[in-house]
Amino acid sequence: MSPGITSHTKPRQGTQSPAPPLPENGSAVFRRFRLFDEESAALDEVSPQTEALPPFAHALPWVALVSLMFLLIYLARAIFGPLLPAIEQEFGISHAASTRFLLYLSIGFSVSTFLSGYVSSKIRPRIMVGGSLILSGLVLLAISTAASLPLLTILFIALGLSSGQYFNGGLSTMRSLVPLSQWSKAISIHEFGPNISFFLAPLLAGVGVSMFGWRGVSTGMGWLTIGGGLLFLLIAKGGEYPSAPLSFGGFTKALKEPKLWLFTWLVGLGIAGEFAPFSVLTLHMIDERSLSPELTALLLSTSRIAAPIAVLGGGFVTTRFGVRRTLYACLVVYALGMFCMAMPWFPIFTLGLFVQPVLTAMIFPPVFTFLAESFPLRDQPMYLSIGMPLAAFMGAGLMPSILGIWGDLASFSAGFAMMGCLVALSLPLLRLMSDEKGR
Repeated sequence: MSPGITSHTKPRQGTQSPAPPLPENGSAVFRRFRLFDEESAALDEVSPQTEALPPFAHALPWVALVSLMFLLIYLARAIFGPLLPAIEQEFGISHAASTRFLLYLSIGFSVSTFLSGYVSSKIRPRIMVGGSLILSGLVLLAISTAASLPLLTILFIALGLSSGQYFNGGLSTMRSLVPLSQWSKAISIHEFGPNISFFLAPLLAGVGVSMFGWRGVSTGMGWLTIGGGLLFLLIAKGGEYPSAPLSFGGFTKALKEPKLWLFTWLVGLGIAGEFAPFSVLTLHMIDERSLSPELTALLLSTSRIAAPIAVLGGGFVTTRFGVRRTLYACLVVYALGMFCMAMPWFPIFTLGLFVQPVLTAMIFPPVFTFLAESFPLRDQPMYLSIGMPLAAFMGAGLMPSILGIWGDLASFSAGFAMMGCLVALSLPLLRLMSDEKGR
């Protein structure tokens, strides 16, 4: 079982159900971009049988295109971590106040991701992906012109709302391209997106702020994201079928499932490890460690170079040793990395800076494998719609905000130590998983 999004029934073996009929007078443009499936109520009869898809190599270019869209939509949010010092300076606000923008962004993102389960049953996934990027780009253009803190607050919430529609749409599109047996490979490629964005964001912010200011960086990201969305709508393949509608009965049943909350917590820890330290490290290294902005950008970018490779390693290690053992090892080293980042001695801090993101990146393949092994394929959109908003709010909103408060009250180093304790205290929860040994 794999963490797919598109639901399936049991069509005849070796057959692929035809797509819903188009109007006879429909143009090629209408065929390409129509939003709604007139027969979504009979979704199970029109969903393709993905196990009959051609080999993974044939789908690789289109999976890579989806990953590129994930890179752009993630970069549109991640770019603001390195931009916080410039925003603080312009508006004269504290660390806690600036990181609160990330909390607002996360609130919008979480609400949108929750609603995407319903939206994905009404709108084709490919349209969700392209539309999410285009709307996010427009919000980024608006952020670049915002002149007041209340307006910035509204726009950060809007950026979260627009970008939150990507996740369900992106995974649904990939699921329509890749057989179940190749899903772990697709997930590993998809996870290249956010990990590369964490490498690019400090470089783009560092160079961009020095040349164009933070508003210029937001403008450039806006046009780049809009261009990516239009490109996807024009050339992408897959994502033609909405998912099954969510039911109230299934929703309430899911809330009583302990494995859902374990999945949510683990994903939240993974997102927190990726996003929270990254969001405040620029402030920490410049203000508390007295590093130059140039050296800060260089260290922050190079510390993320190995993360994309680690994602692939996470998939291999999970297959070899199993979900529980892989997660245990990753969480132990993740916690140690956070403790190292809290140390005053710079070489130990640098060791943690490079180790922590690598082990965080390795968390996601086993966590999504856990989801795949725990729940039926057709129910996974519902579990994702419940779990991902909470995980995103925890990891990309609440935790960066807490680190910002620590930065004002004590130090960011104390916040890093707090995160290390939180990860270490989560290790006993892995007992809820089966003690499989992998393949």
